Amino acid sequence: MNIIDSAAHLIFGKYVRKHIHRYEGQRSMIRKAGMGVLIEQYIAQVYFFSVLMAFLAGLTGILIGYYFLADIRPYMLGIENFPFWITTNFHVLVSFGLGAVFFIIAAYLTYYIFMSLPEIQANVRSTRINQSLPHSTAYLYAMSRGGGLNLLDIMKSLAENYHIYGASAEEIGFLVKDMEYYGTDLLKAIDRAGQRTPSKKFKDFLDGLTSIVTSGGDVSSYLKAKSDQYRLTATKEQKIFFETLGVLAEVYISAFVAGPLFLITILVVLGLMNSSAASMLEFIVYVVIPIGTVIFLVLLNSLTNDNPKIPDFYVMEKKLNSFPYVPIKEGDVTEEQKRKRIKYYSRFIKAMDKVLHPFSLFTSKPSYVLLITIPLAVAYFFFKVNNYVNIANIVYFTNFNTLTMIIIDDHIFIALLILLVPFIIFDELRTYRIKQIESTIPDFLYNLASINEAGILLVDAIVMSMQLKIGVLHSEVKRLVSDISWGTKLDDALQKFEFRIRTDMTRRIINLIIKANEATSDIKSVLTIAANDADMQRQLKKERNAEMFVYVFIIYISFMVFLFIVYILAAYFLPAMPASTAGGLEGVAFIVDFDLERYTLLFFHAAMIQGFGSGLVAGKMGSGNIHAGLKHSIMMMSIAYLVFVFLI
Repeated sequence: MNIIDSAAHLIFGKYVRKHIHRYEGQRSMIRKAGMGVLIEQYIAQVYFFSVLMAFLAGLTGILIGYYFLADIRPYMLGIENFPFWITTNFHVLVSFGLGAVFFIIAAYLTYYIFMSLPEIQANVRSTRINQSLPHSTAYLYAMSRGGGLNLLDIMKSLAENYHIYGASAEEIGFLVKDMEYYGTDLLKAIDRAGQRTPSKKFKDFLDGLTSIVTSGGDVSSYLKAKSDQYRLTATKEQKIFFETLGVLAEVYISAFVAGPLFLITILVVLGLMNSSAASMLEFIVYVVIPIGTVIFLVLLNSLTNDNPKIPDFYVMEKKLNSFPYVPIKEGDVTEEQKRKRIKYYSRFIKAMDKVLHPFSLFTSKPSYVLLITIPLAVAYFFFKVNNYVNIANIVYFTNFNTLTMIIIDDHIFIALLILLVPFIIFDELRTYRIKQIESTIPDFLYNLASINEAGILLVDAIVMSMQLKIGVLHSEVKRLVSDISWGTKLDDALQKFEFRIRTDMTRRIINLIIKANEATSDIKSVLTIAANDADMQRQLKKERNAEMFVYVFIIYISFMVFLFIVYILAAYFLPAMPASTAGGLEGVAFIVDFDLERYTLLFFHAAMIQGFGSGLVAGKMGSGNIHAGLKHSIMMMSIAYLVFVFLI
């Protein structure tokens, strides 16, 4: 990008600086989007790419006009009485005219897209800030209850854990940087953060915080009020989100299930009289349905992207150098070799543990099972299809052996089962475990708070909690108590506990408990706040699962209707049609050679592709994850496969 930046600045830098006052709105939007680029640099890049794409599009237009419109003449367009030089060079003029049109359209579209990117990114960032703001305010409120830290230290603690608390904590981090690196006072830094943030909700939070700090009010009470407010707002926003998903479900069923089904039915009837309709049917089955499903999934992902990736590690290792003046005595020559042997041995032990306990590895990280299933699926497919590859011409769909393709389809489906079924099983086991843990954590925290309220230390409260009913957490809490009994510090033991469970809820709560245990003495209040936050998340997920089940059921019903119509067409309608003009009706001209097997294969592919896409959509709507829809995809595809194999 340095070469592009240099070229853009060299060509358009002077012009952009001269007219920079035109782009003040873009400057503000770039800051809100957090793009980290100067306005002069960005606008110069916009002009550079716009001109580059315009030239490429113009050249494409000229080539298209020159090679594909060579036979065009003025009289074909209803134009006469042109000068001779225009008539003789009409082909060239049309080519350059088409190139000019392509040039203008490409320049405008590229400029519009690049100028719209900051606003789009700012809106996405605003959504992420609003989603994470309830958890950040809960953290600020919990840390302010003990009185051990001032507001700046609390904000700094939150900013250090931006990878846990999301975009709102990152915004707080910008505020802290203004104060620490640039010497800005608190009120000025809050005002700058309010101008910089793309989230109106976060700006209102900062404005209220400014009023409290200026008037000398109780910051802890303000944070409590905001935490409760955002908790209620999250419930209302989720109801609006459900309504939006309901509309999207109707759009999907209408546009990507009923729409293709309607076109398929029409094209089947037309295919009895015109053989070209089969090509259009193939286009719908192999292009329109998959691309439409992908576009809908992208749209759905932009609205329901509420599953951020959990980082692989939290702890930062630091090399201590407290006594640099103390000379270090060189050890024995063999000590370095011993350290290397210990390091290699520890790696060997970890590798052997994964090999000897594969189910625990696959349950914790289901994607690892693909390292086994992918080679198995490829090997099975290659071994079974090797005898048919030279027979079936799969590249050109207009000329293939239908019978061979049917055999290959069976092996493709079996290979897909080998590939996905183990992953689905382990992913469901992991999802079930996470649900059980997240449903138990609020009660576990409430128990800790009640025990701690009686004057018992947090360490002893954790030990005593093992005597209570904590469900699936019992084994993990037992390991936590064992770590503490062996001399591990409470903070380190809690970090190991969180790393073993590894859920979005636990990483926030455990981090809050660790920080509060380090900074405050009122750990009971912190535990209660953490329990309330976890309970809110549990209730929201329960409501979502209940609401989304309806939409998943609707998608299943729509697929069954699609499969039923396709089955009727393949099993009853098409076989009843005459195969030649000899059996046609009077006044109706049927095509001479009607390929029933080809249409049946197309219907089978349509059902399988529709089942796979509908399953992914159902998973995204029901659980918020596309990979959670693989089980629905396999279920729908299996139903379609059984229908076509045993009923047709």
